[in-house]
Amino acid sequence: MGEMLELTPRPAAAIEGKANRDTIYDAIMGSIAQIRAATDKAGLKAAGRPIAVFLEADDTGFTYRAAIPLESTPDGKTALSDTVKLGLTPAGKAMRFEHRGAYDDIDATYEAITAYLDEKGVDAQDTFIEEYLNDVKSADDPNLQVDIFVLLK
Repeated sequence: MGEMLELTPRPAAAIEGKANRDTIYDAIMGSIAQIRAATDKAGLKAAGRPIAVFLEADDTGFTYRAAIPLESTPDGKTALSDTVKLGLTPAGKAMRFEHRGAYDDIDATYEAITAYLDEKGVDAQDTFIEEYLNDVKSADDPNLQVDIFVLLK
C-alpha cells in the first residue's frame, strides 16, 4: 500500500468548483466534460487521464480543481474560457494509493489511507489528487478505477 513517486508538473486545462459530499462525483465529471469541450474546440490534445485536486474540505463539501493534462498549451494564453483556465498539474513527492469500486465507497479508502499515513508517521500535505483511470456513468458503478495521490511535505 502506498507507492512513493515524484509527480512532475504537466500543462493542463482546469475548472475550479465546489460541491457537497453527495454530488461531488457528478460535479467533477461535469467539470471534466466542460474542459473536454473547451480543449476540443481549441484543438488541444489530452496527455493523460482526468484528475481532481481537492483544495479544501469542510462539513458541507469540497472545493476542487478538475483538470485534464495536455500535450501543450497555447503560448501566452491563461484561459480557454471564463471558467476553463490553463496551468500546471500538481508536482512534488507523493504516495499513490488505489481505489477500485464505486465512488460512493471511496470514503473507506480515504480512511484506510489516513490510518496508513498515521501508522507510518508520514508527513502529508492536505492535498489529495484523484486520477480517474476509466470512465463510468455513475458514482455507484462498481467498475470505477481511481488512483489517489497524497502530496508529501
